[in-house]
Amino acid sequence: MFFGLFCLFGTAIVGCSAAAVQQDRQAEMRDVTPVSVCRMKLAPVSPERGKAVVRDLDPSQWMEVMVPNYDDEKGIDPTSLDCTGNYAFANESMRGGASDRGWPRKLDADDMTVNAGPNGMRVLWLRTLKFDDGEEGGPLALARARGDSAEIYGIGSFRGPKGSTFATARVGNETIVTAETKECSPDGDACRKRNVFFLPRRGRLIEGATIDLDRTAIVPSTTQRGLYAQYHLSTDVTYQKDGILLLEQVSVRITPSEVPDLDSDRELRTVEFSRFLKVDRDTLFSSNEPLWERVVGRD
Repeated sequence: MFFGLFCLFGTAIVGCSAAAVQQDRQAEMRDVTPVSVCRMKLAPVSPERGKAVVRDLDPSQWMEVMVPNYDDEKGIDPTSLDCTGNYAFANESMRGGASDRGWPRKLDADDMTVNAGPNGMRVLWLRTLKFDDGEEGGPLALARARGDSAEIYGIGSFRGPKGSTFATARVGNETIVTAETKECSPDGDACRKRNVFFLPRRGRLIEGATIDLDRTAIVPSTTQRGLYAQYHLSTDVTYQKDGILLLEQVSVRITPSEVPDLDSDRELRTVEFSRFLKVDRDTLFSSNEPLWERVVGRD
């Protein structure tokens, strides 16, 4: 049972290979526990289990930590405050969303996505809002329950496909949250996978950058008349001391053609480039433009 809730307040490298990136220096990082912004006491664990034991909470228990006035019988309101004193749904990305079960909304276990990370970290996504494009949205939190307390390290908002997955990563001595999304065309032939990075700042999870991990496009070729060029992007991500190293690779090929006299169905070229997302206060500043924008449509 719960009781007693209270709040506390690069330089780009042309033509480099994946092997070269892996040989790059790996910054030594200390295992530093984030500073909690909210904490709630839990029923004590037995002495045999130890005070540092990581605990798994169910969605309704996590809701009590995230939203102090949450009532399991009544549900959550659109004006509910999170444990940092901010409106849980007051974010521009949530504009246009609506609860498909009205308000107040009782919580189902399926409404919350819980992804586990190292050292007992949990990323919580409360999917309470639905959007016309099929996406879902709601509060996002970095949390952990250990020993006799549950802690929140940052709260923000996220909107994306229902199947989005979350993880934590270390950049220097701080823990960031990553959200991976995958969106496909109605026929399923073209998909785009992206990563969103959130930085914990002053009790909030702030969106620092969004990158493409995997992406494909087919456009009319500008150099091979009557043919189409297919572009495929893949991105390798490496977390370092002061930011995130991205090795982007775009392969270009001419797609098959039914016209026999045209030289189609062949590889054209492969371009590699690295850029760096440097932590700069509340954002991740890119050392260069994404490779995709600089390559697509030029073949």
